[in-house]
Amino acid sequence: MVKFGVEVLTSRDVSYDTLKKLALELERQGFDFAWFNDHMMTFGSPQTPYIECWTTISALAAVTTKLRLGSYVLSNPFRHPSLTAKMAATLDAISQGRLDFGIGTGWYSPEFTAYGFDFPKPSVRIEQLEEALVLIKKLWTEEKATFRGKHYHIQDAYCVPKPVQKPHPPVWIGTLIGRKRMFKTIAEYADGWTLSSIFLPKPEDYKHEIEQLGEYFRKAGRDVGKLKKAQGIGCVVARDEQELEAKRKKFPPFKLSFENYVATQSRVEGTPKRCVEKLKEYVDVGVTHFILTFPDDITLEPIRLFGEHVIPAFK
Repeated sequence: MVKFGVEVLTSRDVSYDTLKKLALELERQGFDFAWFNDHMMTFGSPQTPYIECWTTISALAAVTTKLRLGSYVLSNPFRHPSLTAKMAATLDAISQGRLDFGIGTGWYSPEFTAYGFDFPKPSVRIEQLEEALVLIKKLWTEEKATFRGKHYHIQDAYCVPKPVQKPHPPVWIGTLIGRKRMFKTIAEYADGWTLSSIFLPKPEDYKHEIEQLGEYFRKAGRDVGKLKKAQGIGCVVARDEQELEAKRKKFPPFKLSFENYVATQSRVEGTPKRCVEKLKEYVDVGVTHFILTFPDDITLEPIRLFGEHVIPAFK
């Protein structure tokens, strides 16, 4: 069954109470999950408030009961993986097994410079991520964990309590730039793959990427068909064409530009019927989870419209 969730944007001047109301409405409207970005500052506008990911989902775990909560995705270099493992195990316990553990290499170099984190070349960050995943899974599943790698090490480390989910919370690996370099890592370590909402491939291109990813899965002795596949999608949903046009003007597509990377957010736009038709095209080529980004989500209006008229079409 297809799952629906929302990428809750925390890079704006909103309060925790606003985010809590949003999470509770997502739960009421039948959404399956809410995921939060793990960044230190907003792209191109560092003065804009940015609420920290782990703190926010920890607080929301205490006030929700069904909604899965997770990271889209954690930046591995921000925290030592042993600390990440401990935090995740605790959060899984607080939420009674509702944690989705998303993680990636980190990619937005300006925030690394601003906050004093090392930002090695991509191949090194991928090495670090792979070591981190081995270390984290050891802490989650072994009584006493020891690991010594090139970048990280632990010695006789206990992680108690263990996560509620067994053998551990689902591991989602996220990709944005140069994702093909990550296919080997995904094939070896991931339960799910997330693709950023900035880039929405055509259905036929998405199918081709899954076929490419399948080659890495075969080499790893795994079945790509069992991989959870999440596509991030910007979504502008409206009751009619007049309302849609007004929203298009008020909420233009998100643009990202830094270093040599320039992108304009691809979106699904239309009435609920049109959204159903478009999303089914992606279900047909393998998408199992949709991560929606609504530009007007804090009004709660698109959450209710989507929950009442789109989600039921897939249940």
